[in-house]
Amino acid sequence: MSSKFINNNLLSNYHPRTKYYHYTALGQAFAFFVLAAVWITIVFSAAAGGGITFAWLLPWVLFKFGVELGLSAEIVRQTAEVLAYLAPTVTVATIIPVNALFMVLCERKFLALLTVRTGPTDVGPNGFLQTLADALKLLFKEDTTPAKADALLFTLAPALFFAPAMVVFMPLLSVASNNLGIFATTNLDIGLIFVIGLASLGTMSLVMEGWASNNKYSLMGGLRAASQAISYEIPMVLALIAIILMSGSMNLVEVSDSQAGGLSMWNIFGNGLIENIPNLFASTQASRELGLLSLGLVSLCVLLFIIFITASTAEVNRIPFDIPEAESELVSGFNTECSGMKFALFFLAEYTNLFIASGVAAVLFLGGSHLPISLAAENALYSNLSHIAISLPLVGDINGLLADVNLVWVLTSLVFITKIYLMFLLAIWIRATLPRLRQDQLMEFGWKYLIPLTLAIIFIMTILLEVLGR
Repeated sequence: MSSKFINNNLLSNYHPRTKYYHYTALGQAFAFFVLAAVWITIVFSAAAGGGITFAWLLPWVLFKFGVELGLSAEIVRQTAEVLAYLAPTVTVATIIPVNALFMVLCERKFLALLTVRTGPTDVGPNGFLQTLADALKLLFKEDTTPAKADALLFTLAPALFFAPAMVVFMPLLSVASNNLGIFATTNLDIGLIFVIGLASLGTMSLVMEGWASNNKYSLMGGLRAASQAISYEIPMVLALIAIILMSGSMNLVEVSDSQAGGLSMWNIFGNGLIENIPNLFASTQASRELGLLSLGLVSLCVLLFIIFITASTAEVNRIPFDIPEAESELVSGFNTECSGMKFALFFLAEYTNLFIASGVAAVLFLGGSHLPISLAAENALYSNLSHIAISLPLVGDINGLLADVNLVWVLTSLVFITKIYLMFLLAIWIRATLPRLRQDQLMEFGWKYLIPLTLAIIFIMTILLEVLGR
């Protein structure tokens, strides 16, 4: 074809520059920030609203008006207790679907920023309602079962995959709420074992779904998920053991509280030992040795953080470890035959597992729900928020309901959820940067490198902690 028939400006004609002029990198980043702020507000309001309603508002209404309505005092008390104990469950059931909607949209928009695209923009302002539309589409899609599939297991597997994700969320509520009120019941002394133990049950569901589908691609995806979980749960648990050695507890709240007092107290910086590194340049031998030992322990903590992020990324099947779902090899892996609500449950659970993994990383390494400020400043801030009198227009303090309100949980929850979302953005950044590994590369990396390295770190860390008297 002659060059005179070729429109060299075809792309500009198809996408007029005037239409996309405002899509600069800075403009896109600002639009993403606004969208994220609005969605985080929605997620937090939904979760907090459900928790407050059952833990505080409904019991107060019962105690206030139950007897007047003819109910006995004992029935009022028991009903109020039941409602209060339902608060953590209601909070989790509220936050999981709303949070998943935001996480999907956040990933699509942030991934677009990292790859110089605009992402979804048409459904709602700047694509604000895109994932809501996608969710509605999945709800109304036909739920099909392959003719030769095991119908019972095929239907049961998505529910079994989703259930542990909902239960594992519970111990994180005690960290987010600052162990307040009824949410203290979710504070477990063996919280870390509880989280890791239940989170590992999801792999069984993937194998079950792959086998029950009667699809070779699905079966291969399920078997890959099993081998991947066996390989990467070991270094992840070993990394947890190292942090337990440093914190002296398996309780998530205690691990979080041990890092209060500023940025230097976070476990990723050696739980305060980073402050000793300048002693490397001190005049005395003892001070230089203290600085050298502290530098070694801080370096191990940073390495543990990297190992934990790597292992947890493999555990939740994220790129570059999405071998069980490799589209270029297995169509969609274990969920190839899933449609409608089955696919939605797998999708929901995967993002919830990623959220939980980010939350555990924030607790173990990034100070949990504590601000990166001094302990005195944080305690003063908590003191100012612990006794707040609220008076609303027309209704005042609602017969004393708002006369003395503790709002510390609002600050701790926002701090904690911000750290979780920062870890989520890191996971998206990794997805945009690294290609998928081959199956043999994935297994070799886990068994030949990560596991021996983590064992060596535990051995060296034990010696350093003993020498430092920690």
